[in-house]
Amino acid sequence: MDAVTIRQATLADLPLLLRYRRAMAEEMETPDPLAVNRMITALEPYLRSAIPEGRWHAWIAEPGGCGSVEIIQWVPGRQDPTPRRAWIHSLYIEPSFRRRGIGRRLIETMVGWCREQGLRWIYLHASEQGRPLYESVGFEPSTEMRLKL
Repeated sequence: MDAVTIRQATLADLPLLLRYRRAMAEEMETPDPLAVNRMITALEPYLRSAIPEGRWHAWIAEPGGCGSVEIIQWVPGRQDPTPRRAWIHSLYIEPSFRRRGIGRRLIETMVGWCREQGLRWIYLHASEQGRPLYESVGFEPSTEMRLKL
């Protein structure tokens, strides 16, 4: 693996985080440019408040990618009685840097950070491309349903 530096992102990294989020969305199965633009337009002010408030934590891999953990308030449950959950978002590696272990380094960094924070469970929505990586570090599929209104 090439030398990779992973550092925690700051608000100054917002343009890069948005660029990677856009690139990830554009690579999905059927990208809708208008929907991607709406998402980025809504995400920017959200991150401008979530990063300083400590609800959104991101890591930049130099070179090549990023990953984020969002901490959300959640109803305590039997398996996880804490009132918060960690959600991994936006794990993205630039195409020219894929298959070099950067994604694994990022996910291990984020999982380690969550463990240090005392979080008991981490959730994510996996793309087909990302699923093998997540499974290799111990993520398991779960049942989830949703209703679009």
